[in-house]
Amino acid sequence: MKAKRMPLRVGNPLIKYQVFPPRRDYISLSVKDLLDARDAYHVYLSTLDNVVATAIGRYLIHEKDWYATHSPVEPRPPSHPLVSEPRTLSNSVVRPWSWPAVLIFVRQWADAGALGSNAVPRTLYLPDGRVIPTCVVQATPDESVPPPAPGPSFNSSLLGGGYSCLREHQGEQSLGTFACLVQKAGAYYALTNRHVAGGDGEQVQAYIRGQYHPIGTTSNLAVDRVPMSTVFSQWGNGRTYLTMDSGLIRIDNIGDWTSQVFGIGEIGEIFDATEQSVTLDLIGCPVRAFGGSTGVAAGEIRALFFRYQSLGGYEYVTDVLIGPKAGLQGLEEKPFTSPGDSGTLWFYDPPARQPAASGTPDFDLTVQPPERGRSARRLPPIAMQWGGQRVVRPDARSSSFALGMFLSSICRVLDVEVVRNWSTGHNEYWGKIGHFAIGWKACDYLSGPLGQLMKMHQVRIGFGDDKLDAGSAFRMGRGAFVPLADVPDYVWVGMKGTRPFEPIQHFADVDIYDIDGGPTLLERCVRDSNNVFAQVWKAYFDGFASKGVGPEDGCLPFRVWQIWEAMVRYLKGRDLRRFVAAAGILAHYVGDASQPLHCSYMHHGKPPMQSSGGRDYPVPRDSDQFKTFKKSRAAKIHGIYEETMLEIDPATALAGVDAALARRTGGLKVENGHDAAVATISLMCAAQKHLSPQMIIDADDANLPAKERASRLWDNKYVRAGTIQSLADSVRLLAKLWTAAWEIGGNKEVRLPKEAFSEKELENIYRRDRGFLPSLSLEKMAKSGNFEPPARQ
Repeated sequence: MKAKRMPLRVGNPLIKYQVFPPRRDYISLSVKDLLDARDAYHVYLSTLDNVVATAIGRYLIHEKDWYATHSPVEPRPPSHPLVSEPRTLSNSVVRPWSWPAVLIFVRQWADAGALGSNAVPRTLYLPDGRVIPTCVVQATPDESVPPPAPGPSFNSSLLGGGYSCLREHQGEQSLGTFACLVQKAGAYYALTNRHVAGGDGEQVQAYIRGQYHPIGTTSNLAVDRVPMSTVFSQWGNGRTYLTMDSGLIRIDNIGDWTSQVFGIGEIGEIFDATEQSVTLDLIGCPVRAFGGSTGVAAGEIRALFFRYQSLGGYEYVTDVLIGPKAGLQGLEEKPFTSPGDSGTLWFYDPPARQPAASGTPDFDLTVQPPERGRSARRLPPIAMQWGGQRVVRPDARSSSFALGMFLSSICRVLDVEVVRNWSTGHNEYWGKIGHFAIGWKACDYLSGPLGQLMKMHQVRIGFGDDKLDAGSAFRMGRGAFVPLADVPDYVWVGMKGTRPFEPIQHFADVDIYDIDGGPTLLERCVRDSNNVFAQVWKAYFDGFASKGVGPEDGCLPFRVWQIWEAMVRYLKGRDLRRFVAAAGILAHYVGDASQPLHCSYMHHGKPPMQSSGGRDYPVPRDSDQFKTFKKSRAAKIHGIYEETMLEIDPATALAGVDAALARRTGGLKVENGHDAAVATISLMCAAQKHLSPQMIIDADDANLPAKERASRLWDNKYVRAGTIQSLADSVRLLAKLWTAAWEIGGNKEVRLPKEAFSEKELENIYRRDRGFLPSLSLEKMAKSGNFEPPARQ
């Protein structure tokens, strides 16, 4: 009996072979095969005018092509013709059946017949018989000036990877991003790009709360490029160089840092890039980063060993080309990467399991969720970005891609070790628990139609205990949605061009006697509400300025007054979108009013003092004395108390607020903007009674690292109890202010929306509407006549 012939499954598991020995299939090609082919054809390809770069990877399938969703076991039907439009990195996908290929990036897309001898060959033939396919990709260089990237405004003074950094040299500013903390020979450094860390002994600054602050100095420990053969001995040749563009910044104080990366979490095991581990399986690998300019970015590795330049007989290559995740909509609405992101660290980002495309075997094994540290994810870093590639898409829109080097290679060349466990235990976005909790809990404090409206938008305002306790998926960055409760810190403080007076909206240093030795302004306002009057406040601060002392202007209660009246106005005009936006943003300022240091001349600790009229007053903030004081460890108390301390045990803090809220209390009646400001003054006064600024300062030990200082504060029962009570008070007041505005604004005629306003709708208001809740100077408030007590109106 003749045996039945069975098909052999060799190479590509999707193809059934009927011959033996099988022909060598493209799927079996290795990284070395592709690199050898590119090197062999480099001279020829460089003569083609249309070729701008090359890389290796897997064949890219146009997202509209039949085989983008169907495997080769399902032949293309006649009703689904070939796609004729250009293939780009933005409109193409990689599938399990995408074979290895040399990627050829061209300036313009054209028919091969029309190009003639300038056409890119479809296959490359090596002398030993290897046959290597090519994949042509349009990548028209974008030579226009890139748009400005203001970047995220970091709220916390606790530094880490992801923060924007700057070095000024020869009249030029070099912007970048801190990658992570590293250690070398017993000293701590911040890793970033060479152009920021260049020189030796030059000051480097970090961007915090809308301003750059000195954090360290450049060192001469840096690398520009190295021969590829020194990193990957089996690949490359003596004329191929890997661009590393990496350098170290010697930081001033390790106590100001955490080894976590902002927006990412803790650092996991580093991907060790070797000839054995760097395979074509990296193509399509999902990655995540937080850049100092762009903020959150989610992408995937699209190509390896991108050769972007040939000069003087030498080739310059980068390890990975990273682009937006294929197939997701809306990713091109903002730049994928921007100037200032150099130094950004890219991490493997475990994806959610996706169903396999129609007709394909399910190659996807169960994806393990990311490892978790105490309060945040722990992701493995892959590469550090050193530059970007900007291209023009066929629809004339600009697109961008990140160029990066394997972090393990950088560490090997610089001989440094990544610090992974310094001051960890923070969530992904440290410094936000208080404001987001206040906004969220105030929604739960309401009932009726207003409660229905605010609960509908609760996720647009803040976060619940579950996310704040474990670290939330909060997104922050250029063009990304920021929940309303922290828009003033994360968005408006950084808008110096359009909101130069935003910082003074957050403070009111009114707990020091006036320039003539009279009662503090806080005492006067509590004693007589008619002193809650912009002209009275301006006279108070003008008195200090006339003698060349501080404190300086602050207008926190009047900001609450302004927003409350705007809420009423929006409601009367049936503009519920702006009502919700203003209500959510009001949560931030009410939260500031319940923080004792926000209402004190000791907002950064006990400042240097100078004498006037036999009394001591703070030195002006623009003085050299104060600037020196701001660099001291003692001056970090504000951020450590307000931000880091609440992350020591967020579950206990949030539960304590709930317990305090269960004890409902009365309060002042609010019928107008002045009443709202008076109620804010009462909150400020109560906060200092619960916990005075001096008590916070006395409980601190500035000699300890930031995390230990925060723990010391939290372990102090008076500090802990006072903080929890003030947070609960602010939730009550916020709910009261919302309710009063709802009633005065004519709520009975308001029809609630059927669904919540989208992130985009609210973001357009707070980012792009310059007339929305403008940040006014105290002088303008006083001159306007709009901030006078009713008795004077």
